[in-house]
Amino acid sequence: MIRLHDVRRTGPRTRNLPETSARRPLLRPVLRHVAACVAAVAALVAGPAASAETWPSRPVTLLVNGGPGSLPDLFARPLAERLHRALGQPVVVENKPGAGGMLAMQQLKSAPADGHTLALVTNAHLVWNPYIFPALTYDPARDLQPVSPLAVIPMALTVNDKLEAKSLDQLLALARQKPGRLNYASSGNGSPPHVLFEMLREQAGVDILHVPFKTGTAALNSVLAGDTEIYFAGTALVEPMVKDGRLRALAMSETVPDAAFGKTPTLAASNFRGFEGAVWLGVAARAGTPDAIVQRLNEEIGRAQQDGALKQMYASHGSLPYHLAAAAFAQRVATERDTSGPVLRKLGIKPD
Repeated sequence: MIRLHDVRRTGPRTRNLPETSARRPLLRPVLRHVAACVAAVAALVAGPAASAETWPSRPVTLLVNGGPGSLPDLFARPLAERLHRALGQPVVVENKPGAGGMLAMQQLKSAPADGHTLALVTNAHLVWNPYIFPALTYDPARDLQPVSPLAVIPMALTVNDKLEAKSLDQLLALARQKPGRLNYASSGNGSPPHVLFEMLREQAGVDILHVPFKTGTAALNSVLAGDTEIYFAGTALVEPMVKDGRLRALAMSETVPDAAFGKTPTLAASNFRGFEGAVWLGVAARAGTPDAIVQRLNEEIGRAQQDGALKQMYASHGSLPYHLAAAAFAQRVATERDTSGPVLRKLGIKPD
């Protein structure tokens, strides 16, 4: 009896022990995986809200595609000062010139999407570059988030004062009479003066030779010396030479309150479209930055643009303050990609 009782008591235990022991190692990884997934979901839900509430929690970096003293840098530093006062954290300007802005955009792409790294951008960085640089290291639509525009840079189509054309119509007529004989300067392949003049040349159906230079100053000096004949440049760069008569302004991208340009007509008045506000500066963040941070930045930039001293600085650089809500700015960028992309593909512009 004792032996039978012992077998009945211990037998099932002996059989169940290996089965239970086998289950435990299998269940532990499953439970750990479930716990990790729950934690990850909780972090995704809580993370953006928490970061938006505490942002900025450390200094903010503003990347600039240009060296100290360049036009982008001259816009970035006064903005950084005002954002510093508004946000309560330092806003550090980091100059990253070169490669058509790819160095700065690549750094922004690699940064966390937490609003602590921003970049000063133009439509070249957000719209044109994918159609110009065959080995672009970032995708503006996928990697960058438009935050706010800052300013529009009015452009003036100017010619050497020795050129016989006194109006845009006369210039185009001369180009048709002498295909390939006229030339225009630019600050490099893919630069705004190059892209915009190629768009104008395409619309007008004329053959005018492109002569690229390394800088805008070198391009300007070539036109002043008569080595080249035409320059489509920012009004601030050419205004002194238009004023003293060494350059003649034939058309503007938009009307500007500057006596030097007098009653120079806009390109739109001559039925050339797509040049109004064609060159702009703005601020972008890493894609995925929480909406609350983007909205706060947009609002603070809008407030900074109302500062009287900042407005004077814009005017001294020949620019016009320009602000949109973040969503409207993103929509403008998307629309420009749709309209400019086919034209740029057709033109086949390539970098230096």
